[in-house]
Amino acid sequence: MNRNLDNNTHSDQPFSILKHLKQSTAEHHRIAEQGNLAKYIIDHSITEDQYIELLKKNYSTYLLVENYLFVHKNLLPTDLQSMINFEKSGALQKDLLALSVASNSVTKTTFEMPVTLGALLGSAYVIEGSMLGGLLISKHLSSCKNLNTITTHHFFGGQPKSHTARWKKFCNIVEGITLPSKEIDASVHAAAQVFEKFY
Repeated sequence: MNRNLDNNTHSDQPFSILKHLKQSTAEHHRIAEQGNLAKYIIDHSITEDQYIELLKKNYSTYLLVENYLFVHKNLLPTDLQSMINFEKSGALQKDLLALSVASNSVTKTTFEMPVTLGALLGSAYVIEGSMLGGLLISKHLSSCKNLNTITTHHFFGGQPKSHTARWKKFCNIVEGITLPSKEIDASVHAAAQVFEKFY
């Protein structure tokens, strides 16, 4: 059955903001994956220098988005507010420090993001969903011979049950939110901008 995800038209299927985000940002997601150094973890060819660059890029992006979400989390539903923290960038900071890379040496990026519920949800969608991809990556780390000297991976550590449960909680909360069409567009725009930060 064809599912119409345009909430401005009639359909026998309820509108899903998550499905809409996935479809509307599919190309941005694909480009982000193609241009990300994590692909060299998947094929086990990554060097330590490439791994450091990957960590630095991720740290810069996650810190940027987590800070944006944290500063404006009062606009989010209470259940979602409790999920907003600096856990991801904190884990990346630990990985960088373990490799003798000071986090304050990482180039910080900025983006002009509107402060609306839709934009916050779109931004959170990308970084929460990315953790599921991180689980796949974590399975390949032990096969990367150039990273054998790294004994602990904080960010790509791989906690399947925890990440999966968190994603399900996030999805359940977001699907319970009703957004006007303008805010749905804002969520897509924000998600696309965050994906672009990973290019």
